[in-house]
Amino acid sequence: MKIRHFFRLFLLMFCISFGSAVFAQQPNFLERNISIAANNEGTDLFLNRLSKEVGCVFSYSPSTIAITKKVSGKFTNQSTREILETVFEGQVNYKQKGVYLILSPAPKSEKEITISGYVVDQQSGQRVKDATIYNPITLQSATSDEYGYFQFQIKNPAAENFQLIINKKEFSDTLLVEEKKSSFQKIFLKNGNPKVNLDAVTEPIQDFWLWTKKSVGFKNLENFQDTIYRQFQFSVIPFIGTNRKLSGSVTNAFSFNLLGGFSGGTEKLEVGGVFNFNRGDVSNVQLAGLINQTSGKVRGLQMAGLVNANLDSVNAAQFAGVVNFSTGNVNGVQAAGVLNLVTKNVNGTQLAGLANVAFKDVKGAQIGAVLNVARNVKGIQIGLLNYAHSIQGVQLGFLNFSRRGYHTIELSSDEILPINIALRSGTRPFYTMLLAGLRPEQTDSGAWAFGYGIGTSPRLGKKLFLNFELSSQQLIKGNIAALNLVTRAYLGLDFQVTKWLSFFAGPTLNLRVYDPSYLEHPTLFTFSGPNILSEKKYPRDNLASQSWWGFRGGVRFF
Repeated sequence: MKIRHFFRLFLLMFCISFGSAVFAQQPNFLERNISIAANNEGTDLFLNRLSKEVGCVFSYSPSTIAITKKVSGKFTNQSTREILETVFEGQVNYKQKGVYLILSPAPKSEKEITISGYVVDQQSGQRVKDATIYNPITLQSATSDEYGYFQFQIKNPAAENFQLIINKKEFSDTLLVEEKKSSFQKIFLKNGNPKVNLDAVTEPIQDFWLWTKKSVGFKNLENFQDTIYRQFQFSVIPFIGTNRKLSGSVTNAFSFNLLGGFSGGTEKLEVGGVFNFNRGDVSNVQLAGLINQTSGKVRGLQMAGLVNANLDSVNAAQFAGVVNFSTGNVNGVQAAGVLNLVTKNVNGTQLAGLANVAFKDVKGAQIGAVLNVARNVKGIQIGLLNYAHSIQGVQLGFLNFSRRGYHTIELSSDEILPINIALRSGTRPFYTMLLAGLRPEQTDSGAWAFGYGIGTSPRLGKKLFLNFELSSQQLIKGNIAALNLVTRAYLGLDFQVTKWLSFFAGPTLNLRVYDPSYLEHPTLFTFSGPNILSEKKYPRDNLASQSWWGFRGGVRFF
């Protein structure tokens, strides 16, 4: 018994599943093309023959449908929908349910009309799907389905000036549908060159808000060849607002978005609670809680809590909590909590909590807490690390490097350490130095030092340069255990023998500050004996100091 009940249950579930699958795959009878003719034939007889050709069953009430009306005509390769529209002259609505096509009287209203029909490629005769049909006054829109069919409800139509505009990507014609024509239209589009080309760089950002390329908003955006102007718009999210599904093709003077909006452009002011996206230019002021994204030019002021992302030039002041990004030239000020990134030129100032990066040239200033990068700089870079291909100006940072700038490796000797090496990098007006030195001794460990310095090297002659440098080195023996800092001011001459080789020498004024309580400091002088100019102790701070005149000389490469 249990097996029998189980078998019956399985059979029932199979029948239900099979029936659901068959129902789901039911063909669209309204879009089935057939050929049929009639000569002064009653409507009921014609529908009976038509149902056999289509493979459906017509369901209707004879009391509400004029079945006594005579039908005459020849229909060649037309859809069932077209034939019914012709026979009933748009006075009947029809709906498919399973194998049934249900016919019912179309409601009559002077305040509302329905425009429907097919959008067709004039050259091939194929129906065109995903075409945009819109009212340029109200911005109400519809999109043709996979069969090229559309339906458009109009409330309070104007009898004289009502019009619809049809746009489709890769079709050049814009056609008007006037109310005086039949409510069912077959609209022919001519092939042409597309006027909207979505650049590969902008596509990822557009996909971010479009959710899917199959959305109605994206289809309208691809189809549109014209720009519409409006004084004001309000939206909750993209396509839910006063500009409806055409918002991406509308340029507004004032734009207000509760959460976020998508516009063709903004001329005066745009405010978004979370984000603002614009396909075209933005002028004057754009404010967003999190993100501003503009595919066109930006002029004026742009502020966002997180990111300003622009795919064209910027002539503005940009302020972002995290990142300012632009693929075009920037003229103005960029200030970001973390990063300013520009793929072209910057003419102005970049301020960032972490880094400023310009793929091409900077004329002005880059000020970043950690890193500044540019190709050619005319101005100043201030940051922990600064890089430029070439610079006409100054780099101020812990490490500065200019590919066409001043960078040398130095070997030298002074009164404390006979072997010193230094790496200079930057420009001759301002460079930084990483220093290290060694004094071998017969004991287990010799004296050594490491440090940092800055300098400038103005030209005195064709091959002669002046060096003025300030540096500081920790002098130790073994491990670092106590303060023993030697600070130097150096003034010397640098003679450039060849492009890759120079000799230098000059006096130094030295100041040593050390911890006198530590007894393992290395001996200050072992192979030279300069006179100590002064020696002081500071018991309160447990410090002591010494000063003397010294000398440094050596050779530089590269």
